Amino acid sequence: ILALARPILNPAEALPGKGPVRLVIDNGWAAAESWTAMQEKASSLIDRASRENRPIYILTTAPDPDDGKPKQLGPLGGGEAGAVVNGLRPYPWPADYTAAGKIADAGGIRDSIVSFWLSTGLADGDGGAFARVIQSQGELHLVKPAQGRLPLILRPSHNAGTDIKAVVEFPPGTPAALSVTVQAQATDGRVLDTQTAKPDKDEPTTTVAFDLPEQVRNNIGRIRISGARGAGGMLLLDNQFRRRVVGIAAPAGAENNAPLIESSFYIKRALEPFADAISAPVKALLEKKVPVIILPDVGGMPPEELNDLEKWVRGGGLLLRFAGDNMTQGDSFLTPAPIRKGGRALSGAMTWAKPAHMAPFPAASPYAGLEAPKDVTVARQLLAEPVEGIEKMTWAALEDGTPLITASSLDHGLLVLVHTTATPQWSDLALSGVFVKILQRTIALAGQTTAVSSTANGTLQPLIVLDGFGNATQPGGSVEPIAAADFDATMPSSKHPPGLYGRPGFQTALNLGARLPRLRALTDLPVSVTEAVYGERSRETELMPLLLGLAFALFLADWLAMMILQAGIALRLRPAVTATLMIFVLMPSTARADDEASKYADNMYLAYVRTGNSAIDYQTFEGLNALTTILNQRTSVDAAGIVPVDPAHDELAFFPLIYWPVLPGQQALSAEAVANVQNYLDHGGTILFDTRDQSASGETAAQALRAVTSGLDVPPLTPLPKGHVLTKSFYLLKDFPDRFNEGSIWVEENAAGGRDGVSSVIVGNHDWAGDWASSNGRHTQDAEMGLRFGVNLVMYALTGNYKNDQVHINAILQRLGE
Repeated sequence: ILALARPILNPAEALPGKGPVRLVIDNGWAAAESWTAMQEKASSLIDRASRENRPIYILTTAPDPDDGKPKQLGPLGGGEAGAVVNGLRPYPWPADYTAAGKIADAGGIRDSIVSFWLSTGLADGDGGAFARVIQSQGELHLVKPAQGRLPLILRPSHNAGTDIKAVVEFPPGTPAALSVTVQAQATDGRVLDTQTAKPDKDEPTTTVAFDLPEQVRNNIGRIRISGARGAGGMLLLDNQFRRRVVGIAAPAGAENNAPLIESSFYIKRALEPFADAISAPVKALLEKKVPVIILPDVGGMPPEELNDLEKWVRGGGLLLRFAGDNMTQGDSFLTPAPIRKGGRALSGAMTWAKPAHMAPFPAASPYAGLEAPKDVTVARQLLAEPVEGIEKMTWAALEDGTPLITASSLDHGLLVLVHTTATPQWSDLALSGVFVKILQRTIALAGQTTAVSSTANGTLQPLIVLDGFGNATQPGGSVEPIAAADFDATMPSSKHPPGLYGRPGFQTALNLGARLPRLRALTDLPVSVTEAVYGERSRETELMPLLLGLAFALFLADWLAMMILQAGIALRLRPAVTATLMIFVLMPSTARADDEASKYADNMYLAYVRTGNSAIDYQTFEGLNALTTILNQRTSVDAAGIVPVDPAHDELAFFPLIYWPVLPGQQALSAEAVANVQNYLDHGGTILFDTRDQSASGETAAQALRAVTSGLDVPPLTPLPKGHVLTKSFYLLKDFPDRFNEGSIWVEENAAGGRDGVSSVIVGNHDWAGDWASSNGRHTQDAEMGLRFGVNLVMYALTGNYKNDQVHINAILQRLGE
């Protein structure tokens, strides 16, 4: 009796107020660090609200990938709210308090709701204004992490030098004793170096440097804070971080003789932040096998040396040339396009022209996104012959359209020509900041010949993106490409999560640390807002499992005593028996697991696979809930409820039917999930895969379904034949009007005899859960037929080929004839 009363040890105090309860959950990038504590707190609040029979609302603050807006769901029951919270995951972009405040204000709730803001402790925008909107509708209670648990962020460092550097930013008020380990990792996760960072009382940031040999340094693919969860603690490195050796075809030390007129002086100064430059004759550079060679104003070369240089380019080298007086004779060896003799003068006593300015960089150029400086002028340039395709070869041009930088591929190599000098003799380009960026992006293309022939129309495609916990994943269907010209101003969002973007031959990283403003603690709140810390109070302990275990132990002791008394033996327990009884008493966790197994084994539950998309999971729950209502009303099935499951961790054997919604961009199952699902299918379970894409292309559905079932041993499938048991397992259905067409439902071609003819896999694409969920309050033929199909589906999974028995054939034929 005590156990069934569900007593609770150390119960939390009753929730304030008597109206609805709202959970405001920060699920932006900063939530990953405290996500476990936030979910535990949310579950505790949901349990308390359920005991008081109070409706629950859930408001998230980060934009959802589906529509780019925060979500508010409700009113919900305790089970529904728990399913929503379990399906939530942090997103790798900031929260939007302004949009979340508008959604809360438009919800129609006034002066009656108690809100609990489960925050990250950081302010993603105007937290004070958001708090005032929430508080205008009722009480507001804020829960945040302890000061030492606030999330950190990793920012890139662009300081010059041979080391790869990163900046660790600590939130305000971080304890001085806190230290973190920063790891330099290869793309496969191997740790190449570690450094320690500690907060400074005067500076919020600490710089760490990784001094590694060149071969090891160029293998670094990412830098992350060890133990930190979330995209903020991860820094992806792109081609611009790779430090290369660049050869300059000039005598060693030439820049020291007359530095202000030597091309190698300006080139070396521009290369210092990101490359190691060496000056030597061409022959010596070819022997060193450098990936990049720069020729500043070379007009002629010995034939043997020219042949060796051409062979090096064809093998994959990058040759960067600068114009000058020596190239005005029109020699076009190893140039992207033929060069006109004499060049073009835009200033001087013999011309009326004025020095020209640079035009904006073309969208398909590797320099797209850089700003062409208005103060840079070009007085002289080499002119390229107007050959076919010269527009595609042009990476930079002057305002009159004449090329300033051209490039083309030569077998596996790349030729790049700057049509002006590397000194201030012909232009101001060598004195500008954009000169350094042009060289950096050009050097990064070494070995990437396909950059010249890219037809990406100036857009950078998502290659790898980070999820809310900082894990690298494949881009989903909601991720969009970024225009190269807009990349530097792009803020990580639901459409553009942090990750690597690019096209063949060019990659660039979109990192949270490179875009977000300085970290701010959430402090500007109204004084009437009460504040608490995660884990501040002791947790509630449910005593029912312990008491059930104790009752079972007492039952065993009573049974043993009765057996002894009936045998006429004096009651004397041996030490081993006593120890056994004590084990039953002192293991509430085992009793809790047995109670959970008994709950699912003794009742009939329908299950669905959690997708991680809160809206889809909520719709699936509502659809199956509507179906169980119809089952309980019209059939002998007594469905006890709906259970969300995780294929990788949950036991699936308790459920006769599992509904699996398949979403676009579905990832392949883990090895544990494949083994668990295969065991379920092999031992009599049935899974309904619903790709939910009646209006989408079949190829998209097939790709998503193949991603889910790639590791499973699925038997051959066939379109649902006429007269199949699924059409008569409860209702007699000739077809499925207005919802399903012939061949749109697939079942096993030859169901195993040991399964009583039940197909282990059923595949369709019609969003059944959505149809069942929307059938509440509708009394149309389509809604009724959809529910009848659901009833037939459950009865088919439970009873098998019962309706195929010949004893019923006369009655069935008579009904079909009617």
